[in-house]
Amino acid sequence: MSGFNVQVSGAGFEQARRDMAGLEHKLQHGAVRAGMVRAIAPVKKTAKANAPKDSGDLARAVGHRSLSKRAKGRLGLGADTVALLVGTNRRVGGRWQGRKGLWQEHGTEHMTANPFLGPALEQHQSGFGGRFYAGLSRYLDRKGLRP
Repeated sequence: MSGFNVQVSGAGFEQARRDMAGLEHKLQHGAVRAGMVRAIAPVKKTAKANAPKDSGDLARAVGHRSLSKRAKGRLGLGADTVALLVGTNRRVGGRWQGRKGLWQEHGTEHMTANPFLGPALEQHQSGFGGRFYAGLSRYLDRKGLRP
């Protein structure tokens, strides 16, 4: 027997326990997000390469964004679910490129479709799991959480 008897108690113990639970959730959320970002990286690269080259704005607009809790709710996803939107979701030259990307991808009544996001996703979907795990592992290594 060592002779040490340690008990943790006090006014701040419950708050510290709640903070630790929140930290665990944040680490888990960060790891899953890092895995998803790593998994979609080649999709974004291929979509940028295949985007129409008229002005180059569409290629510069390809990126990813985290979905808000409200957007997740509209899609039927839980508020704690990690979700990323990949597409033409950036401003370039002060102009939002989302609508332009939609027109290119699906066409209009006056323009035939010129898809670039869908084919990029199809091309890279086979290695998604491996890339996801690599990104998740790298995040955990950076945080010093893996042996």
